[in-house]
Amino acid sequence: MSDTSPRSVATTAERHSATAPIDIAPRHQRRWNRVRRFARNAADWLNLAFATAIVLGVFLQVYLIGSYIFGAGHGALDAHRTVGFALQGPELFVLLTALIAWLPRIDLLLSLLVAIVGFVQAGFASAHEWVGGLHPLLALVLLSLAATLALRGLHRHRRPAQRD
Repeated sequence: MSDTSPRSVATTAERHSATAPIDIAPRHQRRWNRVRRFARNAADWLNLAFATAIVLGVFLQVYLIGSYIFGAGHGALDAHRTVGFALQGPELFVLLTALIAWLPRIDLLLSLLVAIVGFVQAGFASAHEWVGGLHPLLALVLLSLAATLALRGLHRHRRPAQRD
């Protein structure tokens, strides 16, 4: 008592030849999301660490140059230069970690400004007379930017994570 009408045959053939939708690697996608979330979170923490290192480094720079001015000798000036060159790495890494973590827009902007002001400020270290005076002035700007970035990072990590 089977129905052999063309319509019935077509429906049976359609049922047998229909393919199920393919689920493309759902487990891999979830794993990739976990890896991406971990990398972004690690970069966020590194951004905070580099911003804090810059703040501490600027304070150390002020101490070292003050020691040189008050007669500590050329060792203090050499240490000031060495720390200044060492701080250029964290200034760049602040920007890189902000991009990897894809921080909020204001933090990306602050990180970009830290990198730019840090390198411009270092360039004024060898300038003479009035232009050389921009070197300590930009150090204050760098300190302010890095401190703001570090405080925003601390505030971001105190709240429960809700971004992705």
